[in-house]
Amino acid sequence: MTRAERLKVLAEPLRLRVLTLLREQELSAAELMDLLGSAQSTFAGHMAQLKRVAMVDARRVQGQVVYSLATLDDDALAALVASEPLDDADRFGLERVLAARVADPLDSLDADFLPGRNWEGLAHLLLTLLPPLRIADLGVGTGELTRLLAASNPASRIIAVDLEPDALHGLGENVEPRVGDLGDPPIAPGEVDLALFSQSLHCVADPLRTLQNLYAKLAPGARVAILDLAPHTHAWVQGRLGHRHLGFADLGGLLTSAGFHSVRCTVVHRDRRSPAFTTLLALGTR
Repeated sequence: MTRAERLKVLAEPLRLRVLTLLREQELSAAELMDLLGSAQSTFAGHMAQLKRVAMVDARRVQGQVVYSLATLDDDALAALVASEPLDDADRFGLERVLAARVADPLDSLDADFLPGRNWEGLAHLLLTLLPPLRIADLGVGTGELTRLLAASNPASRIIAVDLEPDALHGLGENVEPRVGDLGDPPIAPGEVDLALFSQSLHCVADPLRTLQNLYAKLAPGARVAILDLAPHTHAWVQGRLGHRHLGFADLGGLLTSAGFHSVRCTVVHRDRRSPAFTTLLALGTR
């Protein structure tokens, strides 16, 4: 395996993060996905590349795949991995994961916990009840919401828009992938009934202009729904995740300024643990 091949694999920053985490501690697949905030399909692809160039080892322990940093036979690459800093967010996450290993599982359960009750199951239930819609999912990211929409409501037509072509694979038979800029999404006037921004509006340069461009493309009566963050001070999301804005103080005001009416904005979730983000849901009608 040549150094050039390995460096090409490490050109993806997430893979170097994996090696930095494994330098500190052996981790299971579930623990790594938790730390990286990665969907299973995306994670599997990254780990396959790292295994292909012999930079990670994998073994099965009690039904779980456990990863460790491979012994590198290239001194320059070994020095690169050894010198890469573990940033504060990953250090915090690693401490949390290691603490969870020794905790009694019952200690982490909320007082109102009920087995089998979860947000994903509830989302499937509610999406199944929706009538068929023409939906634009603007900013696919890991693709979890897109796949959920496609599986729960197969009669709907979903247009998935993202700048990254790799994000648009394997989303569902009723999903039409389109590479494009969220600031001026590649949808025709009147083409969709519902436009969704799920944790993606904070990644555009000009949110107001983005919503104005969307307004011009929606038919009267079409709706927009935005899930995004309330204002916060976690600046690490800019370098790590590509956020351009640290939340929004007035999502409803942005929708109104863009021309939408019947605007509503509510808090729908508050993280109970650090870093404790708050999620907003804003709705508007063309």
